[in-house]
Amino acid sequence: MEIEIHRAEVYTRVSNLPRHLMWVTNTVQINLDELIQHETGAVTVLGSRRIRLRPRGRGFTPRQLAGLLRDEHVPESPYLGRKIALDINQQFAFDSSLQQQQPVFVSVNVKLIRERTLMPPLPPPDFLHTPPSSSRGASSEVFQRLSQEQRVKSRDLVGKNETQCSICIDDLSKTRENIIELPQCLHVFHQDCLFEWLRRQNSCPLCRRAPYEL
Repeated sequence: MEIEIHRAEVYTRVSNLPRHLMWVTNTVQINLDELIQHETGAVTVLGSRRIRLRPRGRGFTPRQLAGLLRDEHVPESPYLGRKIALDINQQFAFDSSLQQQQPVFVSVNVKLIRERTLMPPLPPPDFLHTPPSSSRGASSEVFQRLSQEQRVKSRDLVGKNETQCSICIDDLSKTRENIIELPQCLHVFHQDCLFEWLRRQNSCPLCRRAPYEL
């Protein structure tokens, strides 16, 4: 069985345009790489492209950027729109050399990475009572604590950056399934998706941190 985790690495840099280019509107240039990272460490490049966006007005809103990215058929457009808008506004807040009244050039490097992990098939488990299938899997106590202490509602995710289960790529904010927020790293997943992963590996699928420190 193969499990695929999707994650994005985003690096944003904002600079004011030179005075002789004051007539130019705000520009967001995105260098997008789509990769597959295999369990062996090998990397397959699916594609690379450069995208140039021209947001209207002075502000950068998540909805506006997500819409422009969607028009360019960029995967994960809602998340990238939120992330890029947050990065831009944070740089305006902390970099006194930037002038919001002047047009800016935003350079964004994005890596969309699919991490593929091969795992042996298992019969459907009783997560809370069946012992882990290998020594690397989480204990029954971990499953029980997560179920009792770490369940969150979909409405609790409103306004958060992470609203997608990275294992199945479904939108958690609209799901009726149980959702687990890991206690250490605060990454969120469908309970069924996460527990299937934890039976094989006692760590977060995204950051590899254990749910509970020993």
